[in-house]
Amino acid sequence: MTAPSPPALPAPPATIGTDAAVLSRYGEVLLQALTSHASGGGTYDDDPRNGLVEALSQLALALQADNPARLRRQTSWWGRLLGRDVERQADADALQAQCGVLLLKAQAHARLLGTVLEASTQAVAVDLHAAQALEQWADAGTALGADLPADARSTLQQRVTHLRTLASLKRVQAGQTQLLQAQDTALLDHVQRIAAVLMPAWQQAVRASSTQSHARQNDQAAQLLGQIRAEVAAAQARLP
Repeated sequence: MTAPSPPALPAPPATIGTDAAVLSRYGEVLLQALTSHASGGGTYDDDPRNGLVEALSQLALALQADNPARLRRQTSWWGRLLGRDVERQADADALQAQCGVLLLKAQAHARLLGTVLEASTQAVAVDLHAAQALEQWADAGTALGADLPADARSTLQQRVTHLRTLASLKRVQAGQTQLLQAQDTALLDHVQRIAAVLMPAWQQAVRASSTQSHARQNDQAAQLLGQIRAEVAAAQARLP
């Protein structure tokens, strides 16, 4: 689906007088237009990353149910003294049978995150479009002020400086959103690989090894499990 074009914004004036009130409001019509077209791209009461964190954390724990030593290493000595490693093992055992459900939960949150990603792409376009318009107005104001008296030029220059500052902020905001987009895209790639490739192959290998005691099938299941764990860890590292 093609993203909608950024909204049309007013162009800077071709001429300007020396009236101080007019000069002090230079660019106001543009700022009003930017406010009316402001994008709320990707804003949700419940961040889908939070649900994805929880689902992946539970999936990671479930996949470690067969490795008690590793679970103990992940628990502090104080936690082991309080028996938290035993509780963690019990939680892992309970979750192991729910790997499929946990993966479905992760996929649901990933789909919502994909929607947020699409909205943020539009938000970046809007911010960059706004920055370009602000810079055009600032350049035009500088040119218009060249022939004005000193007092009028000073008043206009204050507005020009304000517009350039806003343009810089818009570009910084767009850049920050793009960095977050890159992290979210990598995160979705990890979830997609787990769901589409590794988890089905692992489940098939586990079913085969449960009916036939073949060392090769057991080794394959172990290798796939290791890859799933690695993908989950990599995805978790991308989460806030």
